[in-house]
Amino acid sequence: MWADHAHWNRFRRCFNHRGFETHAVTLLSHDTPQDVEGLRRVGIAEYVAQVKAVVKSLPEAPIVIGHSTGALVAQKLAETETLRALVLLSSVAPGGIFALRLSVGLCISGNVVDALLRRPFIIPARNARYGIVNTLTSREQSVVYQSFLFESGRALWDIVRGSVVVDQRSVTCPVLVVVGSEDRATPPAIARRIARKYGADYREYPGQCHFLSASREVMDDAADWVMEQVQ
Repeated sequence: MWADHAHWNRFRRCFNHRGFETHAVTLLSHDTPQDVEGLRRVGIAEYVAQVKAVVKSLPEAPIVIGHSTGALVAQKLAETETLRALVLLSSVAPGGIFALRLSVGLCISGNVVDALLRRPFIIPARNARYGIVNTLTSREQSVVYQSFLFESGRALWDIVRGSVVVDQRSVTCPVLVVVGSEDRATPPAIARRIARKYGADYREYPGQCHFLSASREVMDDAADWVMEQVQ
């Protein structure tokens, strides 16, 4: 949520260095200048359809890495498309996994009305500091927050009501689930249930928050895991 393709720049450099060709998708209505009104017409299903079209345009089955809401999109993608491997960072839970924890409720508390009205929104700074970037330095928190774009309230509503269901039997590629021990938006308890759903490898990083893109260790470990799966 709230990001464009630039969110993946560090990950792309890490994987490019290892010989991979990389692509990063800017989700619908997340280009700048942003079409905020366009966000009223898109939800998780539209994001999935967009990414599926990108995958179908590639010459071979890709490795897909998703973060947070993007990781939920990636799970839906893996349900219907052939992937070589799937990495889920700080993943939002699919329907069927009870995800409401006190910390999760506090994260979304400033945007409940936005979800109900399906209107574009940005997470309030206090909620972001609490649940998204809580272990980063003050300077890093400010830089990340200032980069945030508007997000689809319809997509948030899809998540809150648990309507995005994934048939784990159709996800046949290797899966890695990654989470920070201090993640309050998608806590480790939820990540462990996602890992069990797919029979996935699971890694939990002490002292890390939801914003795992700030961790070089996570990037390197994810790249190492991918190399092991595809060689």
